Amino acid sequence: MLRQLAVSIATLIVLSHSPLARAEAWFEVEVYIFERQSQSTEQWPMAPIETKTNRAIDLISPVVGQAVISMGNESAPCTLVYDADANSHCAESTTTGTNADATTELTNGSAFAISGPSTANSNAVTSYRYPTVIPSEISSASQAYATLGAGPVLLASSQGQFASIINSLSRERGNRSLLHMTWQQPMMGKSGSVPIRLFAGKDYSASYHFDGRQIVQQAMASAMQGTNGTTGMMTETSAPLSPSPVWQLDGTLNIYLSHYLYIETALNLRKEGRKLMPVAADEASMNATNTAAAPAKVMTPYLMSIPLEQNRRVKSDEIHYLDHPEMGMVIQIRKMAQPNA
Repeated sequence: MLRQLAVSIATLIVLSHSPLARAEAWFEVEVYIFERQSQSTEQWPMAPIETKTNRAIDLISPVVGQAVISMGNESAPCTLVYDADANSHCAESTTTGTNADATTELTNGSAFAISGPSTANSNAVTSYRYPTVIPSEISSASQAYATLGAGPVLLASSQGQFASIINSLSRERGNRSLLHMTWQQPMMGKSGSVPIRLFAGKDYSASYHFDGRQIVQQAMASAMQGTNGTTGMMTETSAPLSPSPVWQLDGTLNIYLSHYLYIETALNLRKEGRKLMPVAADEASMNATNTAAAPAKVMTPYLMSIPLEQNRRVKSDEIHYLDHPEMGMVIQIRKMAQPNA
């Protein structure tokens, strides 16, 4: 009897230290973010707050972007498709095209973002081509469910519970929906947590740099060319051929479990405005009356960056509202049963 008891205790100790046997805490997360028109006179930071999106999980790009795999020197880029198990591979139709055709399609498209190695090939790099405006509703095409041992999974619109909240907030004057999505994820401690990448709205990369400065198109600079080949007053660098997107809303949402649930937001909301900027050097020299005078400044179009940076302890199943003069976030973290293997 004692021998059997000792064996049972030893077995329980071994199982308790097994990663497969250790029960993961899984939650369902629903987020709704909207922009609001306000008359706030608050002074926002000059530069966007730092958001580390390189290690964040991106559930949005596979839904809104056209994915392209680049195999380095081995082959031309190809369109990425996903099977029923969310495994990615090159679409068969793209293998019949020529390398030149594929390259032309990429360079002449809209903005790209590199997301790192794809699941199809360890040497492959997946990039996405995005529309200029992405829809506010982000969801999977059909109902989805998490799998034990896997990461976060995006759910269908029918699996969300914010329909009445969204309808109510959308009716308020000045509110405009930016992002609504629902997903399931395992909850880790703070050190092991991985943030979720959130981005939405319009892509401003054709008109503004990431730091907010306006881009002067090459055509405008060419129009200022003099007959002697020298450039006129417009000296701003022209836009690159394939700039990285500058989204209206961009950043991360990190949720972790440490006895209680905590949410950390690091989001930037971009809004077009105007600010005093130094005049280009050649224009200033033409207009200056005193060489020792400070450089002249003029009101110039500028892409403002408004931060939503909070760290808050929350309770599961409760609906929480993060208030802000320029935007709002509604979030609910719902308990769910541990998914099947």
